[in-house]
Amino acid sequence: MAVYNYPSPRNPSYKKPTSIEDCLPQARLLAKKQHGRAAMGPVKKGDKLLIVTYPDQDEYVKEAITQALKEEGAENADFIDLVQLLGAKEVKPVSVEDGWKEVEMLKQNMASGAVGRRDGLTGMDMGAALRKYLDGHLYTGLFVAAGGRPQMIRLLQNHGSKFKNNWLFNNWEEFLSKAWVYPDELSVEIERRLLEALGKASAVKITDPEGTHLEYTLTAEEAKRWQMTAGRSGHLYFCPHQSTTEGCAVIPVSPKVPPVFPDYNGVLAGTANHKGFFPRIELYFEHGRLVEVKGGGKYGDGIREMMDRYKDAQWPFYPDKGYFWFCDCALCTTVKSFRRTSDMFNSYWAMPNTPERNRAGIFHMGMGSRKHGDEYGKYAKEHDLPMGHIHIHNYFATFEVKVQGAEYWYKIVDKGWFTCMDDPEIRAIAVKYGDPDELLSYDWVPPLPGINCEGDYFKDYAPDPLGYLKKRMKENKPI
Repeated sequence: MAVYNYPSPRNPSYKKPTSIEDCLPQARLLAKKQHGRAAMGPVKKGDKLLIVTYPDQDEYVKEAITQALKEEGAENADFIDLVQLLGAKEVKPVSVEDGWKEVEMLKQNMASGAVGRRDGLTGMDMGAALRKYLDGHLYTGLFVAAGGRPQMIRLLQNHGSKFKNNWLFNNWEEFLSKAWVYPDELSVEIERRLLEALGKASAVKITDPEGTHLEYTLTAEEAKRWQMTAGRSGHLYFCPHQSTTEGCAVIPVSPKVPPVFPDYNGVLAGTANHKGFFPRIELYFEHGRLVEVKGGGKYGDGIREMMDRYKDAQWPFYPDKGYFWFCDCALCTTVKSFRRTSDMFNSYWAMPNTPERNRAGIFHMGMGSRKHGDEYGKYAKEHDLPMGHIHIHNYFATFEVKVQGAEYWYKIVDKGWFTCMDDPEIRAIAVKYGDPDELLSYDWVPPLPGINCEGDYFKDYAPDPLGYLKKRMKENKPI
């Protein structure tokens, strides 16, 4: 029997609720929770809350959340369908089969179009619709979108203070996940340990068995700026550029101060993004800029086409010409998240593969550009440029930093595992809430043949990852 150096595939199993009673225990925990991407607390007495959801909202989940928020003191908790809010015609659900379309969505995000952010399903200006609705209705809190919390606050403009969190629970499977009721104290301490080492880094190395190998160096000042601005709860910014950009930083950053631009060199490889799956791609970076793309099917074709079309772009503050810059290395921290299967091929999330990137230890890395000050948007509009970035997911990455003044490399993440979860002090906290072995373990590990299960990665998986996953689904094997 083959022995692999990575954990074996596994996935959790949740039963679809058949009553409000099946959902109330989870809803009550969420209404009290205050940390992470799906927390709904604290609720203040008299709060008037609005939840922007999707056409497939599970009714039992909706009823349970409404009751739980009212029990916590909310005066009301109203739901509105995003498609209805935007006034769009009937919208068809999307599938993870269309991973290549993430680059097509980027192409459509033109600065010369609507002000704000276009909804990925309808193509309409979400910001204008939300602001107009809030202008005409009195609400104290808002839950909306599956991600992009800083962007949503900016999008809401004068209503930005009302944004409380994302809304992930149109889907019953996501709602029932143990990920979203994980102990806050444990989550906070794990994230503190993850961030602690960033401020001591003089160099960074990122590797992954699918072929990623990236390296760069940092000054002591750059490392400290990175650490201070990286701590978005549930979604840490493990890219200094991402972290120190005015539109992303978790503390105020002056738009007059350029972000940190790490000298990324190497290759980023993978087969998945937020939208779905595609044939294996290799993206080569020199000094932070994308210079070559190999493979990737239609996804790779789209990236190459944009590279050529916008090769003379010179973003404000950026060190040189070029459209695609390495600008995203995000690390989500929800230990119990998993790849959702109930709506993989029939989802109203514009990015239906987003759930998998939420799991602790999985990196979603990206290239494109990030908004830094008003000059960025002005330049994009004047030159008719799309704004934003696209992604690659890495499941078993090792992220290590070279400690300043030493030859020691510290692995913050080792083959997809948070090394701090082996710390006795972390385990001591976990004991307060249950079995530490259960709390400090992943419920979901994806299959990669030749890496953590039988098969050949380059023959069985890389050319058609979704075909491989569908085959396992038919065989009732974990994906």
